Amino acid sequence: MKKYFPVFLSAVLLALFPAAVPAASEPSYESEQNQAVIGPPAQPSTEANLEEASAGPSLPEESSGVDWDSANTSNRPSSGSNGLIVVIDPGHQGSWVDMSAQEPMAPGSSQTKPKASTGTQGVFSGVPEYEVNLQVSLALEKALTERGYQVVMTRTDNDTAISNKERAELATAEGADITVRIHANGDGSSQAAGALTMAPTSANAYLEADVIEKSNTLASCILNHYCAATGLGNLGVISADSMTGTNWSTVPVAILEMGFMTNQNDDLYITDTENHELMARSVADGIDEYFSLIADAGSGE
Repeated sequence: MKKYFPVFLSAVLLALFPAAVPAASEPSYESEQNQAVIGPPAQPSTEANLEEASAGPSLPEESSGVDWDSANTSNRPSSGSNGLIVVIDPGHQGSWVDMSAQEPMAPGSSQTKPKASTGTQGVFSGVPEYEVNLQVSLALEKALTERGYQVVMTRTDNDTAISNKERAELATAEGADITVRIHANGDGSSQAAGALTMAPTSANAYLEADVIEKSNTLASCILNHYCAATGLGNLGVISADSMTGTNWSTVPVAILEMGFMTNQNDDLYITDTENHELMARSVADGIDEYFSLIADAGSGE
């Protein structure tokens, strides 16, 4: 996902976590048009420079060799035993899918953005973000299904043309309890490393207060379990109100940025299929904790 985020704020995040970054930092983010970078632009943040910087490394569009036919024809349950519905949203889609048409950033908003983008690519692994997002999402689907959740995938291949707005609308149509959006990060410097989650601020004009609060709880639970299990750095819960797929959501929603694909350790870790079961299981643990906390709050404990 391409975004921009001041480097000095990383230290603040580490000191203040799990508190979210104040909304004042939000304008520094690039939109969902090119979600791959959270980091400082190389030049002053004019619109032209943001677009140029967000283009990311120039790398070949090569496949990681995943057997997508096999992965995407596995049987999926129509219902879950615990009655909870989780939408998993693997970010982006293949570079050959044209999603450049505009859509509103939020309900009633005059601001528009491209429907979706291809994402970034591993500088060291060569794996496109859309591929690793889907791989980990499929592993997460399996982990959650085994725990009794009903899982809805926004896409199960790299050819699906579904916009950020449509992903949120799918969750509403399916009666989802939560949406978990799986992405990977990037930066202009190879030194930037670690995982983070993104959630709306209390000032978000498009979401109900309950959805905002629960989104931040979900983001915190997922990130804590993910970083504890993987050993990747914990950069905290980032506040952001410019994400189309979040602003159109009617259910609690969190974005997980699994690591920086511009950092050698992060890139090679998150693209190694041997790590995906652990990564998925840790996210599932965070989801378990979230629902436990929500249930406790509902019972007045």
